[in-house]
Order: sequence, then C-alpha cells, then structure tokens
Amino acid sequence: MGRLTKTLTALAVLGLTGMGQAQAAPAGVAQGMDADGQVLVYADGMAARDAFMALGALSVKGRLMRASELGHEGYRPELGEEPMQKVGETWLGLLDVVHGQLVEDGRMQAHVHRSAEAEPSVYADAAYMYHMHHSGGRFEHLGLYDDITHRPTAVMSMLAGHLVNERYGDGAVHAANGSEADGFAYGLDALHGPAYAWVRQDKPGGADDMGQLDRPVLEAWLGHSREDLVEVARDLARSADAAWDADAGIYVFDQGAEWSLDQIGAMLRGHKALYEMLYLYGDSDDQARAETLADRAAAIAAAVIDGHGPLRDWGLPARLEFRDGQAHAAADYVDVAAQWRFVHQLTGGFSPLREREGTSRLLTERAPELEGRIGTAIDRLLQGALDYQLASGTVPARLDYADGRVSDPRVTTRAVSAFMMAVANGYRAGSAFDRPGAWEDDDDLAERSRALYDAFLDHGELLTGSLILRD
Repeated sequence: MGRLTKTLTALAVLGLTGMGQAQAAPAGVAQGMDADGQVLVYADGMAARDAFMALGALSVKGRLMRASELGHEGYRPELGEEPMQKVGETWLGLLDVVHGQLVEDGRMQAHVHRSAEAEPSVYADAAYMYHMHHSGGRFEHLGLYDDITHRPTAVMSMLAGHLVNERYGDGAVHAANGSEADGFAYGLDALHGPAYAWVRQDKPGGADDMGQLDRPVLEAWLGHSREDLVEVARDLARSADAAWDADAGIYVFDQGAEWSLDQIGAMLRGHKALYEMLYLYGDSDDQARAETLADRAAAIAAAVIDGHGPLRDWGLPARLEFRDGQAHAAADYVDVAAQWRFVHQLTGGFSPLREREGTSRLLTERAPELEGRIGTAIDRLLQGALDYQLASGTVPARLDYADGRVSDPRVTTRAVSAFMMAVANGYRAGSAFDRPGAWEDDDDLAERSRALYDAFLDHGELLTGSLILRD
C-alpha cells in the first residue's frame, strides 16, 4: 500500500494575461490569488486537493443553473442555456486533465510534478464526482447528457476499487500519511461514493443510472461486490465501537478527543455510508450496529451545531475538543474552507440529511429534530457569510474566532470552492433562503436569497475566470 505524504511546497507567481477565455480548454487549477490579484500555483504544479475541490464547485454551479434556481425567470433565466453548457464543458475538460495528470490505477499523486500520494481528504473529495455523474439529465437539453454520464466512470471505478481493495484492511481504511484519525474520517467519507452506487442501484430514482446495471456488472465496475462492502462496513463498525469514548461523546484515535472541523464533517458523511450499507443489506445484528452509528452521528452533529455550543454568527472554530458529550472550541480562528466543507459534508450528495425513499431513514426515525436544528445552524452560517465574510466580495482564508474579524484575507481555491458547494447544497436546509419561486410574497426572503445567489455567482466567475487555468 502506498504512503500518503503531506508536502509543503513553495508558491510561484504566474504572470499570466488573457486568463478566463471561455473557449480555451482547462489546463489546471491554481492554488489561489495574492493581494494584487495575481494567480498563484504550487511550484510542483496543480495540487490534487485544489483540483477536486474545483470539480466539486463546477458540478454544483452547473446543477444550480437549472430553470428552478439560478436560471429561474425571476432571477437570471439566461443562465440555463449557454452559460450552463460552458460550465458543463469546463467540468468535463478539467476531469480529463485530472485523470491524465493526477490519477493512475486509482492512486492520486499530490501534485502534477510530484509523485508523493495525495492526502486522505482528496480521496473523499474525489468520491463526490458521482454527484455530477448522476446529473446528466440536467444537462440533456444542452447535448451533454452522454459525456457527463459516461466520461467520469473510468476515474470513479478506479478510485472505488483502490479504496476498497488497496486502502482498506484489518478493520480500517489506512491513510498513507499514517494518521488513524484521517484514515477513519476521510476513509469513511470516501466510502460514501461506492456505498451510494449500491444504494442507488436498486432505489427509486436510480433506474436512469446505476439501476441500468445488474449486480454482476456493477461488481465488475466497482471492483467489489455488495457483500464485500457490507463486510467492510461491518468491520469498520466494530473498529468504531472500540474507539468510541462515551464520556467524551466522540471517537478517540491517535489525536485524542480533539478533531478538526473538516475531519468531523467527513466523519459524519462517512457514517452515512456505513449505516446505510449495514441497515439495507446486512443482517439483524448489522441493523443494530447501523442504529448505533446513526445515533452517534446525530449526537456529534448536534454537539457541533447547537446554539449553546461553539457556533458563532461568523462561523465555527477550525478545531473542536469533545468533553462530556459537548464540543468546545480548540482553535482561535475560523478556517473558512473547512467551515464550508463541513456544511457541504452535511448536505451534499449522499449526506446525512439525504433521507429519501429507498434509504434507511434512520436519522428521520431516531433523531427527527436534527434536520431542523442543522437547517437553523446553516441559515446562521450563511447569513454570517453575508455579514462577516464578503466585505471584499470573496470569502477570506481565515476569521478570528473571537469576533469574526478577517485575519487572513487571502483568496484560496479551496475556500472559494467550498463556499460554492455549501451554498448550492445547503441554502435550502433551513428557512432563511429559498428559490426564486418563493420570493414573490416575502421581500426579506427575496433580498437575502438574491444576495446569496449573487455571491455564489461571483465566486463561480472567479473560479472559472481566474482560478481554473486555461491553455
């Protein structure tokens, strides 16, 4: 099994002009921009962590441009045609670049010109590609259905096979950086991709994609059987039981009871993969394990997002320590990318809030109040973005946790992309924001929602115009 190595590389400034030409094919993804608006890339070339975040942001931007949301007649109906097509084409072009330069047999290297393997979180980010893969129907009127449905499958199948057959063993997903906590959190999150493939294969709504494949074909495509993944989930659940600290209210591995917010979000979405596989396809003992996992996920999420906990109007701390079932700030700053990734992890794709027909619906049954509490918290965070994070027009890298002051104004691809994914996936989780179809009778709702839509599009233009590099 390969070793994941975190690398810190120097930044190089690109003195490029003529960026953002819509006709040019993507050549890569930048790390961010400096205070003068110059594009920055790593000396070792495009980073996988930035590339897959950009793919995720493009996918949610394109999906949101449909007629009921950004392309609504009450907002900007023109977005649903040529602009939406260009986003889809950019996503496909960047996918080809990532596939050709960063992925080989399911293994991802950290940078284009450095063979060290990408950090564990990138595998979780890459698993989100299935969300675009399942979105071909939204692009059918633009002639992109076949490409969006079929072109991602090679990368997706390689990553699923690599994850289950190479990175998993002895009841754990092994992060090659050696971190048990990373392996648990991001390994579980990465599993949500293949888990969703199996759930969608026979659930209502899956007939147009995974439902077209019978089980032996899907087994060949993913590199494992459904029974294999149930056994993996069963072993991971046993390992989770051994690591659970009931007094702290969190799992304890090599970093104790302190976790980064990003790890927590990954862990929560990863729990979804475990308990769905166990509940839907396991035996009665597996179903009991699934219920325990769902209960823990609900308790962890509630500890983080409840109003009496670490949540502030301007955000969540970058790290949290768990004591007596409560979460406490363990950092004096807000990591903006991590905060928005956390919202995305709770709401995006096969997330804990995705309780649909054909799934276990364990959270709905066992913690029926949780969805409303999460929606309230996300409303607060999104309003906080409008009030504290967007003074310069773009989300910064960091805020001071004590008072919400911007402490690091740098523009990073990671934060820009995470904000876009959080808005697209989470803006209707609560009641403070809604689609244009609901604006007519509520001026305050319309004003808030329009401001958030505008910010989303501004970040999308920054991503496609400057942060995605073009030939």
